Amino acid sequence: MLIVLIAVIGYFLTRGVPDSRPVSIVLLPLENITDDKGQEWFTDGMTDALITDLARISGLRVTQRSSAMRDRGTNKSASEIASELGVSYVLEGSVLRLADHVKITIRLIDALTNEYLWAEEYSRDFTELLALQGEVAKTIAGQVQVTLTQEEQNLLTQKKTVNPKAYEAYLKGNFFWYKLTREAIATALQYYELAVEIDPSYAPAYAGIALVWAGRAQMGYIPMRVAAKESEWAEAKALALDSSLAEVHYMVGVRRAWLEWNWEGAMQSLRTSVELKPNLAEARAYFSHLLFTLKRPDEAMGHIEEALKLDPFNPLIQSLYAMDLMYVRRYDEVIRLLRKTLEISPVEPIALSTIRSAYHQKKMYAEALEAWRLSYQASGDREAIQALNRGYAEGGYSRALQSLAEMLIERSKTSYVTPWQVATLYTRAGMKEEALDWFEKAYDAHDPNMPYLSVDPIFDELREHPRFQALLKRMGLVP
Repeated sequence: MLIVLIAVIGYFLTRGVPDSRPVSIVLLPLENITDDKGQEWFTDGMTDALITDLARISGLRVTQRSSAMRDRGTNKSASEIASELGVSYVLEGSVLRLADHVKITIRLIDALTNEYLWAEEYSRDFTELLALQGEVAKTIAGQVQVTLTQEEQNLLTQKKTVNPKAYEAYLKGNFFWYKLTREAIATALQYYELAVEIDPSYAPAYAGIALVWAGRAQMGYIPMRVAAKESEWAEAKALALDSSLAEVHYMVGVRRAWLEWNWEGAMQSLRTSVELKPNLAEARAYFSHLLFTLKRPDEAMGHIEEALKLDPFNPLIQSLYAMDLMYVRRYDEVIRLLRKTLEISPVEPIALSTIRSAYHQKKMYAEALEAWRLSYQASGDREAIQALNRGYAEGGYSRALQSLAEMLIERSKTSYVTPWQVATLYTRAGMKEEALDWFEKAYDAHDPNMPYLSVDPIFDELREHPRFQALLKRMGLVP
């Protein structure tokens, strides 16, 4: 209660005082008031599109989709939601779609008083939706007294039209993409490909295709090398059609950093992404990882902390923040944060992999081993769990990890296994030469995790080894 009181007093003291910091705002999921409840994909798409246009405005700090969606259907007041998200204003609204006509209602709420400050109803033909979204974003900026730059004015006032069928396919692709299962991602790709088949000049759909392939690699469904080859042409096409797409610059930066090890090019692409869309939380989070890799920790922490403000309840952002905390050896904070994350998202893969590293560094080996078991339980890999248990019975924690590494080596003879995973298991088991053998295999495979050799403390015991130093030098990570 005291914390809330202090926040309210601070709000009154600063309200109306000029401040160079961005105005903070959240757009809650728009309500579908169409009789057809199967139109949820459309209302979700409208929510995403408006968040995207608002996020183009540098003077606004816009809560990202995953944290905003957390309060769908809630009975909380605007001030309660705002307090949890750390924002000053809340937007809510509804969408009514009738054939090729759309009606959108938007309301702006003062988070402190719960009072409506502004409301507007917009009625447009489907082909005018892109222009409408920019118009709404401009109006909202004016209502909260944020001045647009000339470039932002241009981006939001372009007379853009869209093929209704292509846009519909694109929105359906987004709807399935956010589910992140193997089957849903495949369905998303089909819709994105349908969108570019209908309208070959529609840049966001190409960005969606690139995103699918990157997502498949990130989720461990395919090797990163395959994903990069499939996504590169889509990235290039999207940028040729619309170079203002921050999401595409972000994906190019990720590919350049984690697959190509092109540090200068990655810095350029990720910086461009953040400049074009300061509210893109994932771009800031991965930019922070690149900066840590390149030994720029102060700048890195600034970006990840901003990402966490933008998307505080996103398990991925929380997990990426925890990884940064690992790099500065704040293990207790990592464990506290990720225990909370795993209560909400018990199978979040980055959270599980990072908390087991923190446990390992703290010599909490029983907890680390349980995190390994949970990781494989989440993916349904009974053979891996059996290997862990068998090894533990034979010789404890280190032998359990060695046993799992040996099982994965045997599996790699018939199916894809990243050499990185085998190498990290041998590292934790204290088997340095075996670990370095597999890191060299990971180098040859251009495994996307290899840049973390530069910064992750899990490799501290290898850091002075000549073979380890040679790997860093070959990757351009030693001055």
